[in-house]
Amino acid sequence: MISMGANGFQLLVNYIVAILVAIVLSLVLRLPLLPEKPIRFSWTKSALFPTPIFAIGILAIFYSLNIFWIYDGLLIAIIVGVFAALFVKYLFDYIFPNPPKLEGGSE
Repeated sequence: MISMGANGFQLLVNYIVAILVAIVLSLVLRLPLLPEKPIRFSWTKSALFPTPIFAIGILAIFYSLNIFWIYDGLLIAIIVGVFAALFVKYLFDYIFPNPPKLEGGSE
């Protein structure tokens, strides 16, 4: 069995730290808290979506590769939260462009 560098509670704390760092930094970078209305059909990036999703996804990749670095992965969680906020603010539109607008209906 592969031994993990941190226990389950520490991993949960690290995920929460990564999410909070990503949301706070994205608000500092002037991303809106929520996407524009109607939220269901909005392609606007915001602090609550997709920023924390990228943070927990990248952090999960590090933990699945057993990369914890120091402080049982807490420092990686902070770095990943910062990277996720910067990625969504500056690089998201280049990697994931908006879908084309449909004219003449909701099809």
